[in-house]
Amino acid sequence: MNSSLTDFLNKFEKASSVLTMWTTASNSDAGYSFDAAVDNSFKVESYFQSNLAFRLKSAEVMQLVTLIQQSKKAQSKMENWDAGEIKTRFEKIKSIIESNKLKLAGVEAHFQGTTRRFQVQWSVEPMIHVIDSLLGKIETCNEVSPKGLIGAITPKANSFYEIGWRIVYALFHKDGMVVKPAMETAISALLWQEILKDCELPEGLISFVYGPGDSIGQFLMDHPGVRNISFSGSYDTLKSYPISLEKKYQLFFNGKNSVCVLNDFDFKTGMKDILRLFVEHNGRGVFSPTRLFVIDSAEKEFKLALAEYLLTLPTLKSIDDEFGYLPLRASEKARLVELKSRFESEEAKIIYGNENFLFYSDLANCSELYQENLELPIFNLTGVKYAHEMTKWLNNSPFGHSVVIFGPEEKTRKLGMKSEVGRVILNPKPLKNEQISPVKLSGFGDVSFSVPNSFYSYTKN
Repeated sequence: MNSSLTDFLNKFEKASSVLTMWTTASNSDAGYSFDAAVDNSFKVESYFQSNLAFRLKSAEVMQLVTLIQQSKKAQSKMENWDAGEIKTRFEKIKSIIESNKLKLAGVEAHFQGTTRRFQVQWSVEPMIHVIDSLLGKIETCNEVSPKGLIGAITPKANSFYEIGWRIVYALFHKDGMVVKPAMETAISALLWQEILKDCELPEGLISFVYGPGDSIGQFLMDHPGVRNISFSGSYDTLKSYPISLEKKYQLFFNGKNSVCVLNDFDFKTGMKDILRLFVEHNGRGVFSPTRLFVIDSAEKEFKLALAEYLLTLPTLKSIDDEFGYLPLRASEKARLVELKSRFESEEAKIIYGNENFLFYSDLANCSELYQENLELPIFNLTGVKYAHEMTKWLNNSPFGHSVVIFGPEEKTRKLGMKSEVGRVILNPKPLKNEQISPVKLSGFGDVSFSVPNSFYSYTKN
């Protein structure tokens, strides 16, 4: 299938220099060129291939004002759309993504330091799954009225999915949207610009703006015309933004998510499945786990098996490797060394570590390191006497909104029902596994996640 996205991906692979992006006030111009020099821009290189790079120029305030005005005007053109018109767009989007699945995953892998297979499993296929889910409820889209312009601030991890699900939910609700992606993975927004070109949307309905959070993100938070904010990212970033009850919010805080291993689980044969969650997310995904809980009686044996398995894992050298440690950039390695000294000063014990990856145990439960958003591959193992203590650790932290539980079906389900987090996965299968309704301060106020009502809610106390 030939499409704007297909043409873009082919050009990107053949570009001799860097792709340069900037903000425009019109969706008719994607706002990029190949091999162009732009002043005052920010360059991002692939983790694996230095000739694959993009350069980003931040938006100016007046450009953002224009985009907001255009999105609001375009929204009025959707008011009379019926379910069939939205269905047609969803089917077109799905078809374009499916036709370019591997190339999309490849671009995402280059700029997030993961494998192509990982991006297919955790970003591209979940995006298709969201579209299928909404197609199954498409007749209900006529039962809701638009809620107003959405400002979406999205993270650097799993960014194709994190941008995409917001777009299709906005279309389902007939809402306009202005998306500000993380600067490090802004290319994901450009991929979505190319997809939407072929979907016959009102001009300016979904707009993209590039730039730092402290200026562009702040402006979206402040602007009175943006009635709804959908935010994913670090809690530290969110704290810098003002939260006003005049707006409605979706808030997904990054990091401090957990993996629980019950004592009836055969961790020796299942260690690969457990460690994939930590190694592949590299400590930086929106659903990245940083804490591992095991039962005391198995802790010593578990540590030995964990360290033995980690010794066999290589550093990633290509997006088509099986999996391994992320090859950190120099600045990230320096930060890792700094944090390593803090862990050691609190007498945490290292289970395994190298310049790209650290796994600790025995960190004191009063440590501030438990609450900080480190955004690096640093992980901690905690032993507990009983399984119910795991839920205390999960529920008493204001951060973290997902948990993966390994163990017998009945026990994992029971623990999952008691866990006050936004996403529960049992013996992990990211797409097909049952997800238990959440009750956590991050996420939607409506815990049912029913489609027409879940997209907007006042922030929870």
